[in-house]
Amino acid sequence: MKNISRFLQTRININTTNRKFCLVTFTVVFAFIFLNFFEPFGLYYDSSTTQEEVFIELFIGMLLVFVALLLSQFVVRALFKLDTFTIASLFLWFLLEAIIIAFIWSVFDIFSINSPHNLTAVWLENIFGYVLIMGFPYFLFVSYLLVRDTIKTLKTKNSTIISKDKIRTDISLKDENDIVRLVLKTENVLFVKAADNYIEVHYLENGSPSKSLVRTSIKKMETAFNNTSIIRCHRSYMVNTKNIEITKKTSSGYNLQLKQVLELTLPVSKSYLSEFRKQVQLLNN
Repeated sequence: MKNISRFLQTRININTTNRKFCLVTFTVVFAFIFLNFFEPFGLYYDSSTTQEEVFIELFIGMLLVFVALLLSQFVVRALFKLDTFTIASLFLWFLLEAIIIAFIWSVFDIFSINSPHNLTAVWLENIFGYVLIMGFPYFLFVSYLLVRDTIKTLKTKNSTIISKDKIRTDISLKDENDIVRLVLKTENVLFVKAADNYIEVHYLENGSPSKSLVRTSIKKMETAFNNTSIIRCHRSYMVNTKNIEITKKTSSGYNLQLKQVLELTLPVSKSYLSEFRKQVQLLNN
């Protein structure tokens, strides 16, 4: 019972103009084709009615349904501010549409064929017919939307998980001879600075700022920090974006202050500014 209740409370997105119009169009066209090609309920077995007459009546009936469903989805929903549906509430909305459209059908039947039945009897018959004829394509399209959105959500979750898995927590820093000189947790790295033929790696050791020299180029070091929060901000600097405390705009770009060393200012040059902003935005999403 809990699974059924959870399923009935599943939200369905039928809010966009495109989705509402496609729902109405698919339902009406599917039902019209089905009635004409498969001839259910003995539609053509009345000798007093030709196939052409039945086709015209079906066309007019479905045209009325199309207009009524458009009004239901675009006007009535807007008036009552029905932005979201669950499966349960959508089924109730479908029944309400069936009651209203069946009434329109019934009036059309009474006046077009001079039916001897009273309006109530024809109305109830048309409600039953509407549910049988229109229910399948209506909820077939809704099911398609539900499956499509579920797959999209799963893909988004998987891509998010993959992106998080790609971010490394440990980094091995090698010198120009590919010998590992330093192994650090990414979160402990503060910034990297070019110093002639060496690289100064500034990091936290036991909570205090520390520094080590590695004989290599900053270009090679930039490659070592791929898929981390440590990115290039200047031809001589790389910075750990997770440790930025203050960003100040300057005439030449930005100046950065880090949480652990507020007395130090790192530059972001104009040539790296666009890429720096893009990388920071990606890392923060």
